[in-house]
Amino acid sequence: MIEGPEPSLLGLPDQISAGHAHQIVQNLRLLWPINYGEEPASLEADLISTQKWFDPVAQGQRLRRELYLLPPAPEAYVDPGPPMTLQLAPSKYLVTPEGRCVIDLIESLPPAFVEYSISRSQLLRYDRRLGRLYKEWSRHRILSVVGLLAGTTKPLQIPAAGVVIALLANRCDSEDRALTRFASGPERELVDRAFFAPVQEFKKILNPKEKGNPANPRLVSGWMLYEARRRLGEGLVVVDARNKNNGRVWVEPKARREVIDVIARDLVRGNRAKATVERFSLAFDALVARLRKELPSLAAFGLVHERPQATAELRSELISSLEKHTAGPLDV
Repeated sequence: MIEGPEPSLLGLPDQISAGHAHQIVQNLRLLWPINYGEEPASLEADLISTQKWFDPVAQGQRLRRELYLLPPAPEAYVDPGPPMTLQLAPSKYLVTPEGRCVIDLIESLPPAFVEYSISRSQLLRYDRRLGRLYKEWSRHRILSVVGLLAGTTKPLQIPAAGVVIALLANRCDSEDRALTRFASGPERELVDRAFFAPVQEFKKILNPKEKGNPANPRLVSGWMLYEARRRLGEGLVVVDARNKNNGRVWVEPKARREVIDVIARDLVRGNRAKATVERFSLAFDALVARLRKELPSLAAFGLVHERPQATAELRSELISSLEKHTAGPLDV
């Protein structure tokens, strides 16, 4: 028995009325900013964004927390249904990678007054792109571990390493002591400044020749935190500020030792000058001294957790790990 072609991953028929097609796109576009915080952009960038919800190795605790905070769909929303969306609750939905591809496909079709004809070749293009996407996701964990073991993964940049060290120095190593990422306003500026200055002191000692951007001190709300999350994965929990709700960031307690080891490992590899134990000790002490000077400004928000004994223990842990990785060839 000869079977017909496999149905497309997008869930679209070969023929669809123009009215129905436009209604699908309208509703997917209505839902997208609620799920991802901004209007749809390029297909490639948006498919990467969907990893936030659909990554097969996403931390369950983070998903439960952030899905709970996800706003409901607007009253005007009419759900196109799976596979374009995933229903979470009676009024909560997620646009899937398939749904984002549907937006791109329908909006690329020539205008039609009555009905669209969608060819198998058009559907196949998106099926193949989704296949590559899911392949990348399914292999991400093993490839990242292989890269880490081989020492080929791009090391943390020094300011990003400094941000994590500052978080650890302030004992933001549990959800109870998470650092608040204010959605906007003077509070966000205050937190950024409190951590920017210590990290600048850290960077100046370890890499004095690198030019920074003192006019844009975005550490807790900017790229450096995401650079750290790229390298540390689930070891660094970053909850984004969304829909005027504040976010948070902390080092996962179970991953604390691994996070320290990755930081030490990355500071002694790469093309830049290596961090010797002596230079690192000076940089760490400068970071802590400046952090203690800045933290009182955050006391009113309950964000000051630094304790001298804990900081001394952190210093010893980092130096011990650094010594391990500078004793000879990297024992990766």
